Amino acid sequence: MTFLWLLAGIALPTLTGWLLLRLIEGRHPVLFHVERIALGFVLGLTFTMFVTFLAQIIGLIHFTRLGFLAIQIALTALLAITFFLRHRLSLLNPNSHPTPYPLRPTPLWAKILLAIASVWIIAKIAGGGYLLISTPPYYDDTLKNWNMRGKIFFLTHKLDLPLPSEAANPLSSYPPTVSMTKAELALFAGEWDEGLVNSIHIVWFLAALILLFKAIRRHSRSAWGLAGAYLLASLPLYFMHGVNAYADVFLSAHLFAAVSFLFHASEEAGPRRTTFLRLSALATGLLIFTKNEALILYLPLLLALLALALFLGISGGRMTKREILNSLVWYGGCLLAIALPWLLFKWAHGLSFGNAKSISTDYAFGWQPNVLQTIWINTFFEGNWLLLFPLFFFLVAVRWRRIVESSLFFPVLFVFAALLLQFLLFLFTSLSVEATMQTGLGRGIIHLAPLIVLVTVLLLHDVLRRE
Repeated sequence: MTFLWLLAGIALPTLTGWLLLRLIEGRHPVLFHVERIALGFVLGLTFTMFVTFLAQIIGLIHFTRLGFLAIQIALTALLAITFFLRHRLSLLNPNSHPTPYPLRPTPLWAKILLAIASVWIIAKIAGGGYLLISTPPYYDDTLKNWNMRGKIFFLTHKLDLPLPSEAANPLSSYPPTVSMTKAELALFAGEWDEGLVNSIHIVWFLAALILLFKAIRRHSRSAWGLAGAYLLASLPLYFMHGVNAYADVFLSAHLFAAVSFLFHASEEAGPRRTTFLRLSALATGLLIFTKNEALILYLPLLLALLALALFLGISGGRMTKREILNSLVWYGGCLLAIALPWLLFKWAHGLSFGNAKSISTDYAFGWQPNVLQTIWINTFFEGNWLLLFPLFFFLVAVRWRRIVESSLFFPVLFVFAALLLQFLLFLFTSLSVEATMQTGLGRGIIHLAPLIVLVTVLLLHDVLRRE
């Protein structure tokens, strides 16, 4: 029954996401079919929960089965009618298709290795999923934040901010997407079941693997895409979070979509570039409604990367002023539509903007001892990331000319900027405890892991192809 209620809970949000993506693509579809379904689930669920959040705080609905269904049916119907009207008017007749890397024969030995790797990773995910569904949650954030808030929404049928153990509501400052999703699943089932509400994390994990696989597939053979997905799923800390009820893999899927589509856009021209930029704009806007880190850490970097990409595009004659304006309108519209209501809500209720802390009052500034050593050990000498970082830095050093001369410059720049910003926060603020206690440091890298794997696999493919 857990599987059936899970499907019931994600079906309409996924369909909503699929329709929204298809409308954004218009006459120039750029997504693979399975990629559109995975991305439709990721962005569609967040979009649906955001609209449900707005409907609840203005008093249109309560968090009941009927309330969630009403929003989902309304969104699906509205987008479906728009889609079929535009299709009927021939505005969505595709005249382009995804352009994957040309197919080449894969050696038999490679097929056997990939088959073994695929079976092994499927078995690992199945085993981890079984433990997630069958074992009561015991991780701190799961109990105190995501599941606790979801259960309160389930019981009170409204967006209650205080938690039983809180005085200043620090955890209520997080976007409620994950907790609302858990409440929705429980309401559909008619009871709060820990296995059911935690099962959604496996779907986010699988969606992240699919998005990475298809992103690599645009630039290399399917074998490399499978290798990238296997590498990401094999990273011990990423896998652990993927099969547990934490929200960092959930955030990583949104961040990966936002940055990777900007990367794909820089490799395209004309309408296909514009389509990728629109998709990136949607992912960037919805990223804000995932976790606080998205707003205060990744959004400024994403906007700086966008500004650089647009500047290089127009200065190099690859983009017209109209394309620049179209991109700015889409990014500005998505950000205003999502960030403005959420920020107003936070300000109105005195919610903090930091990691359950106030940025202005709860952080001390100054050099923090032992952090540099912790970062060095965590990155290169612990089992969390296997040999990913030595390989990543080695390939970047070897192929730096290739990176500077190609569109890989954008994801590489974003990864280095995000790592540098995180490390500076740990080195010079009281957030150092998040590094020395091996908590926030690892989670920050989880957010970037799909992008790091994407760059690593594409650089390794480039090196071996040239050899």
